[in-house]
Amino acid sequence: MRFSQICLLFTTFPLIYTSQAFGASVSFAPTGSQLDNDLIPDLATNIGESLDFSFFLDTTGLNANLTSLELLFAQDTSELETLTVARTDADIAAFPTFSGVPTPGTIPSAIFSRSGPGIAPDSLVEIVVTTYLVQPGLINDGLADQLVTVISATDANGTDVTSLFEPVSQSVDVQPVPESSFPLGLLIFVTLGFSLIKRKRLSK
Repeated sequence: MRFSQICLLFTTFPLIYTSQAFGASVSFAPTGSQLDNDLIPDLATNIGESLDFSFFLDTTGLNANLTSLELLFAQDTSELETLTVARTDADIAAFPTFSGVPTPGTIPSAIFSRSGPGIAPDSLVEIVVTTYLVQPGLINDGLADQLVTVISATDANGTDVTSLFEPVSQSVDVQPVPESSFPLGLLIFVTLGFSLIKRKRLSK
């Protein structure tokens, strides 16, 4: 993927969402759910809470070991501060060569490259685990606060298999826990109503 394509990706953050995977993919959990009207899955949380995420590599549908993988990762640090992050033993064994390079974006971003003997076809492997601390900047802005995108993927035969990754990207928008939508005025009306009924019964 060329730099111009990466820049285009950042301008379309609100349009990136998770769809059901039917082939190879890189994904994370929890995935979030739809809490508002935009297309990005949401994860409700509170300032000061910690959030644990796991990232997975799925090689379903590949014909040979996946030996090289480039991922674009973005994180809104005004909402999520990294407390811990670690590659799993399985990831290190499969891809001993690993590097990360910061890249321009609307939120802090980097391209991570990994290569090695790789992961066999039709495998599901946890590759990274991380813990975040939710920051005071937490807001429901309809934008991705965490995003991972497959930039390139190559198998042991030297074949570019990037197009086999579907979906190519996953994102989530962390946001404050929604407040109750029950109107205060209606609550007062219902409370007064029950009080009047109770008084009426007691007067009989």
